[in-house]
Amino acid sequence: MVQASLSWDTIGPFLVWQFLIPLAAGWTQTVLYSIFIRAGSPKPQPGSQRFISHRRAILIAIYAAYFLFTIYEVDFNLQRSGNAYNLLGVPIDVDESGLNSRFRRLTIKYHPDKVGAGVDRELANNYYVHLKQARDVILDPVKRFAYDRFGSEIFGRCQTCLTVKEYVDNALVTTATNYGAIFVFLIGANALGFLKDGSYWRYLGLLAVATFDLRTAMRPDYPPVLTKYLNPLVSGLHLRPAYLPFQATAIAKKASISLAQFLSLLMPLYRDNPNNPQRSSEDTDEVRHKQLDRLVAFVAESNKESSRLIELESIPYRDNEKAKSELRDALKKYMVQNVVHQEKDVRNAIGQSMARRRTGVPHGAVGTK
Repeated sequence: MVQASLSWDTIGPFLVWQFLIPLAAGWTQTVLYSIFIRAGSPKPQPGSQRFISHRRAILIAIYAAYFLFTIYEVDFNLQRSGNAYNLLGVPIDVDESGLNSRFRRLTIKYHPDKVGAGVDRELANNYYVHLKQARDVILDPVKRFAYDRFGSEIFGRCQTCLTVKEYVDNALVTTATNYGAIFVFLIGANALGFLKDGSYWRYLGLLAVATFDLRTAMRPDYPPVLTKYLNPLVSGLHLRPAYLPFQATAIAKKASISLAQFLSLLMPLYRDNPNNPQRSSEDTDEVRHKQLDRLVAFVAESNKESSRLIELESIPYRDNEKAKSELRDALKKYMVQNVVHQEKDVRNAIGQSMARRRTGVPHGAVGTK
């Protein structure tokens, strides 16, 4: 019987993808603006093209970093939990004679009758029993086949299994149930209008992982991606012990889930690309009003920044009203000519206004919206 339960390992990443990362992106953008934009200079306003472009770049960077972290996390947990081969200190392709030779050395060191007087006998006995159980699994060809492909959980799910076929059949039922439930959930969510972004890649990734899972369960050999590429790489660089098929499957499942989340959140960012806005159906009164609202907000913010800058610069002339007035006029003219007129929203508005009144608008003043 397959039991499904919600845990923090399931809910936690979802909350991080959907809520914490967008929140962190907002904080990061604020901090970066305070670092790289000097005091007194206008900052990109929310809703402007520069602001949206910066937000998108920050989101992509954080999404990519968290995607890599999720893969590292599952691999770290697999290494920490260990496996029968690592426990005994033998390679995953060890033969019977090599395993027995290694176990004899471990027996001399860890057998309860051979440990020192200051060692807890009960703990020593439990550890030796654990070593013996690991050796028995590897020595038994049927259990070794099941363990390499499905991990130690298969022995709890199929306690009456005695043959390779029985283990494989049990694993296939579990796999078909899990992937079938996921497919039904995705189809139902898409039919209701949810999870449509990245749905193609979500289905493709799920199908690829299911194929890899089934291939691993039904073939007597290890997947070529392990024997030819991944295990020689990690062993040659001494990064970690070689992967067993069930470990590779666990990483592939986690990577596919994280990648589906990544793509579903990434696609809307590029679909709403402010550098490539749609032109055909956006020249409406509603769109123009939104543009005017953004322009008014920008002008108001620029006015606040310019007033603050003027106050700062006029402090040395606080007792000379004439000099203070001339300085304010000069600073206002500078702000208008060199800051306000250089913003894309302002240039777009000027260009569109001129285009409606006459032809032959000068280059650089043509509206882009």
